Amino acid sequence: MEKPKTGQEFVMHADIPAEDMPTWTKRRIAAHGEDLMLVENEFMTGDTAPEHEHFHAQITYVIKGALEFTVDGETKTLRSGDSVYIRPHTVHSAVAVEDSLIIDLFAPQREDFLD
Repeated sequence: MEKPKTGQEFVMHADIPAEDMPTWTKRRIAAHGEDLMLVENEFMTGDTAPEHEHFHAQITYVIKGALEFTVDGETKTLRSGDSVYIRPHTVHSAVAVEDSLIIDLFAPQREDFLD
C-alpha cells in the first residue's frame, strides 16, 4: 500500500497505509495538495508528540479521546469535538491522557511526511 499522491482527488481510508510512529501509535497521510494536508493520528494513553515547531500552520481536531496540548507555554486538555489552531513557528506538544484519534490539517502540506 502506498501513501496517497499529492493532488489525488479521492482517498479511501482502507487504502491509506498506517505508519508506526516513534512516540505515538499510528499516522495516516490522507488527502493533500501543495497548499493543504490532512493527517489522521492514533494515540494510546501516554503517547506523546514531543515539543516541536514548524513553518506550517496547523489545526488539530480531536475525534475521540483526550490529549493535553501545550501551545506556546499554555496547556489545555482537548476532548472529542475540541480543536486547536497552531500558528507557524509556534512551539507545541501533546500527551494522550486517553486512547485518542485526531485529525491534523497542515498548510502548506508537510513535504517531510511524504518522504
